[in-house]
Amino acid sequence: MLRVSQWAEIRHMYVVQGVTKKEIARRLGVDVKTVRRAVASDEAPLARRSPRRGRRLDPFAEEVAGWLRDEPRLTAKRIGQLLRPRIEFRLSARTLREFVADIRAEIRRPEAFVHRTHRAGHTMELDFGESWAVVAGHKRKVKFLVATLPGSNAYFAKAYPVERLECLLDALVLAFVYFGGLTARIVLDNTSLAVREVLKGPHRIEHKLFEAFRGALAVAADFCAPRKGNEKGSVERGVEYVRGLCFRPLLEVESFEELNRFLTEQLEADLGERRLADGRTAKEALDAEREALRPLPAHWPETCRVRSVVADKYAHVRIDYVHYSVPSELVRRPLIAKLYHDRVALVSGDQVVACHERAFVRGELVLDARHILRVLEIKHRATLESTAIQQWELPEVFERLLDALRGQIRKPSQEWVRVLRLTEDHSRDDVEAAIELAFEQGSPRYATIKTLLRVVQDDPRAADPVQIDRADLAAIDVEPADLALYDALSEVA
Repeated sequence: MLRVSQWAEIRHMYVVQGVTKKEIARRLGVDVKTVRRAVASDEAPLARRSPRRGRRLDPFAEEVAGWLRDEPRLTAKRIGQLLRPRIEFRLSARTLREFVADIRAEIRRPEAFVHRTHRAGHTMELDFGESWAVVAGHKRKVKFLVATLPGSNAYFAKAYPVERLECLLDALVLAFVYFGGLTARIVLDNTSLAVREVLKGPHRIEHKLFEAFRGALAVAADFCAPRKGNEKGSVERGVEYVRGLCFRPLLEVESFEELNRFLTEQLEADLGERRLADGRTAKEALDAEREALRPLPAHWPETCRVRSVVADKYAHVRIDYVHYSVPSELVRRPLIAKLYHDRVALVSGDQVVACHERAFVRGELVLDARHILRVLEIKHRATLESTAIQQWELPEVFERLLDALRGQIRKPSQEWVRVLRLTEDHSRDDVEAAIELAFEQGSPRYATIKTLLRVVQDDPRAADPVQIDRADLAAIDVEPADLALYDALSEVA
């Protein structure tokens, strides 16, 4: 078969250089007839393909094609199981796969796609992705939501420890704030966070909270057809783009707050460097698209899930296999739990009675020791074994106080809990300072510490020394009272 390169060289040697046909054949090592054909032809030779050789499975081609038309997801392995009892030769897995792939290609027409031009400010696409990062010294899987305005190809991203509805709602608010306004609609896949049931066509039964949230913002939601992620192709590419830009190589951060600052900084810097097909930077396109967005609302709907819970006998409520404490007077009482992406707020009536940082480790206890102090004042013998007290990171002076009380009174744990209860109405720093003053005066006791809190806080009830005008009276020096003597008297009493 004469190659195009040989044809071009032969014609150049004959027409331009004047080399004879026999000499060309000798130099190139080809038959002189080939040279004659090349010289006589003004058109480049077309490549010829050898006809496909027959395959031993060809007699079954029509039957297999029928199976695949009726059941497109039929696997090559299953087709082989159906054919093997009827063939008398050894059939390798590779031969079978290639045969089935050829049949599929023949019966399935290539899908055509429609190029779209997105209206500025009309659509925001959303999707969750996942990657790995080292957070606070531990390698863990990170979920991150990417939002994009396809009209400007600008990206927003935020990372979370988990993928929950409250995370989706939080990211929606932050994305709208970052882009500077609301779009007419959002496009997302059929995530179970927002969709409870996929109905025929575009119809969906949405999660009530998600439906109420977008209704408050007057934003429509369009869900992709099942297994049709290309219907939100802009954000599909965005997820891969954010993963490559921010998470590779392996990222090391101290917290999710630091991780999200990093994501924002990287995407913000990237806006000015990335260019669209029309030559504008993504930042210029975003600035133009912001003018088409609807104004942000004055008040945002809450980005939380709401659940009814009941406090158990320990004044704990269980949420997603994690226990959170509430004040002890709410034992066995029904409560409302508001689950935000980063915190849990527990509500009784119209008051928030406890607020904790959200935890996601199964079986974890998230306790506030102040919730149990009132009970410990009565059941003081359980103080040192109390889980809440053990979790409480107290300054060293509180430990010294407990040691001092053990050598002075009969119920040191009860007295110590009374001191701890001072933190219910005063800052821990003020209580710590009052304890230090009590040690300086030799009376590390509850009554003394409570009195000295007035001095620490400049309470007007702690009167300043009286100014005496008479010199003879002012010269009288009175030794300060030894408060420890009062403690001794109380012991005798």
